[in-house]
Amino acid sequence: MFDPAFVDWNLPATACPPEERPLQAPAHLARQLARLERMGLGQPFVMRPSALGLHWFPAGHWLVGCGNAEVLHQPSLAVVGTRSPAADEEAALSDWLNHELSRLGLTVVSGGARGIDTMAHRAALRAGLPTVAVLAGGMLQAGPAQNRSLFAEIVAAGGCVLTEQPLGCRPFDTLFVARNRTIAALSLGTLVARAPVQSGALTTAGFARRLQRPVGVLPGAPWEPSAAGSNGLLGRGASAITRAEELATLLGTALASGSRALPLAPPAAQSVAVPTGAMSEAAGRLWAALAAAWEEGDDVVRMSGLAGGEALAALTELELDGLLERRGTQWRRAGR
Repeated sequence: MFDPAFVDWNLPATACPPEERPLQAPAHLARQLARLERMGLGQPFVMRPSALGLHWFPAGHWLVGCGNAEVLHQPSLAVVGTRSPAADEEAALSDWLNHELSRLGLTVVSGGARGIDTMAHRAALRAGLPTVAVLAGGMLQAGPAQNRSLFAEIVAAGGCVLTEQPLGCRPFDTLFVARNRTIAALSLGTLVARAPVQSGALTTAGFARRLQRPVGVLPGAPWEPSAAGSNGLLGRGASAITRAEELATLLGTALASGSRALPLAPPAAQSVAVPTGAMSEAAGRLWAALAAAWEEGDDVVRMSGLAGGEALAALTELELDGLLERRGTQWRRAGR
């Protein structure tokens, strides 16, 4: 039923001795699939990222999901934002998304989280549009728990829920960064509805820029903390969006082509000199501290001057972009 490598991929490395993996992995996967079936999300699908033109994913990865995988080939818009929009703005934001996304008529891609993500998925469902929820953890860890009924609605309405993690993988911080890259990669452009200064939505916007996809921002009041980060994008190349027509203009070239095949492959890197403007500030500081020779990770982090959490996120960002290599606890710039 599945590629033997996929079967083995779903067995945790610590689950059994290496010599027993060929016997244990199929039974382990069968149990996982039975649990997934009981969740009511329908028949799973499995594909290599390269099937969608995503050629820079880590080797050996799959996209795993439930629902209609065909929607991944349709023109789509990523809509992301804070999990906690200002209470007095929630109704207005929901109304805007309901009205303007229905007029645009694209598949809506988001992260299935509380707040803006949920509003975006709900807006698509109300408009009869397909929507795609990209999870940080495995399908058996689909969360947050209060959105599991939403995931079932997405699948029932012809959309899909997917992840690039093994079925039983628990989500943790760096996997949310990977999830944000996938959201950006599956979409013709990204709309950031609301995002504070520390927000995963800004990471999604950063990945979109590196993939040369347009980024739009639904402007918020300058005194609202929930909009401070997204408003800041307006001074760094993002476009202000107030209605569907402006979104259509932002996505104009891709929409005008009428193609259902998304231009997902990023431009090939030509040299090791990567401009810091193409990455987050933290990643740029870490990149400057890296060398072509192997160095201990602790030394690199110390030279960058970043705090532990910032350094981990920056290392993950650079690794996902293929800009660095890891060997045990050592790091270096990737050869180009």
